[in-house]
Amino acid sequence: DDDWAESWKRYYKPFRVGRRLIVKPTGEPYREEDGDIVIEMDPRMAYGTGTHETTNMCLTLLEKYTAKAMRVMDIGTGSGILAIAAAKLGADKVLAVDINHDAVKVAQENIVRNGVQMNTRASRGDMVRDEAMECDLVVANIVAGAICVLAEPVKKFLKPGGYFICSGIIAERETDVLTALADAGYTVLDRLVQGEWVALCARREK
Repeated sequence: DDDWAESWKRYYKPFRVGRRLIVKPTGEPYREEDGDIVIEMDPRMAYGTGTHETTNMCLTLLEKYTAKAMRVMDIGTGSGILAIAAAKLGADKVLAVDINHDAVKVAQENIVRNGVQMNTRASRGDMVRDEAMECDLVVANIVAGAICVLAEPVKKFLKPGGYFICSGIIAERETDVLTALADAGYTVLDRLVQGEWVALCARREK
């Protein structure tokens, strides 16, 4: 743990995701280009530097589907990178939820670091039992089994026509996730694949 907290800084450099998103570790120089949306991260012990395929695909889908004035919920926020991206892409209100105390602390620090604390906050808890809000888009970069379990409960908070972006799906579990989404009344709109990982964007239909 101590090694990771320091060693990530040696290998984590600014990089582009999609067309406009730039993920930049704290303290690393970067010359912005017109239209760049820069997310500054200090992940430390929380998951989510943006370099992993699952996070990268979520960022790509968020750039495509996040619209101004949306309300967004990030389930299993880790470092807060997806919540911050949603806020910087124009979301009006963002709630980042995680069950891990350290992740929530790091996520809230990253939220403040990126200047989006007026409309974005991190909260510890379980979306099903604890804090949640009505929203237009839910993003969950977790694991296939958890996505299958959450597909139906997410509808309690996701407006009809809203988007459910889910990642952390290992390829051999994709069919399970697709079945769970279909059973819960979603239509899959988008599918990304990187390596052995799959990310989906589904729309709530009913």
